[in-house]
Amino acid sequence: MDRVSSFIILASLCVPWTVGASGQGVRVVDAVNVTSAREEVAHGLDGEGMTVGEAAGRKWRSATGWFSYALRIYEDTALTVGCTFADADGDGEAFDVLVDGREVATRVRTPRGSAPKEDRFTLPLAETAGKTQVTVTFRAHVGSRTARLLQVRGMQEHLE
Repeated sequence: MDRVSSFIILASLCVPWTVGASGQGVRVVDAVNVTSAREEVAHGLDGEGMTVGEAAGRKWRSATGWFSYALRIYEDTALTVGCTFADADGDGEAFDVLVDGREVATRVRTPRGSAPKEDRFTLPLAETAGKTQVTVTFRAHVGSRTARLLQVRGMQEHLE
């Protein structure tokens, strides 16, 4: 990926978007783009049974064990974690998504078309209050693997 494409992708992550009638801004606070080894290291990539590959020209990460990233967050608002996955292939995927060790979702995916899919998981402020970082973990079910992750983002309303 050239520098211009990287800039466009990063710039698009920083554009505020709004939710609800109040019109208050929800922003991408932190993101990990799997195409960048430097980004993965900076976000504390850890795991077991990890693998990488490409789908439709985009790099992904998956695991037969687990992998995780640390995301910076604001300490004063609820958190929405957005995950962009490549479509399932082969025998499908079965995995859990955990935030700071608490399971927030279980997914079982079967092969479909070729468009990336986004899942979002919202954690209430009671679970993130006072924190400036969370660890998002993708853990495969026994005999399966995680989805092929393209990107993970932390999104929050920032009260100034």
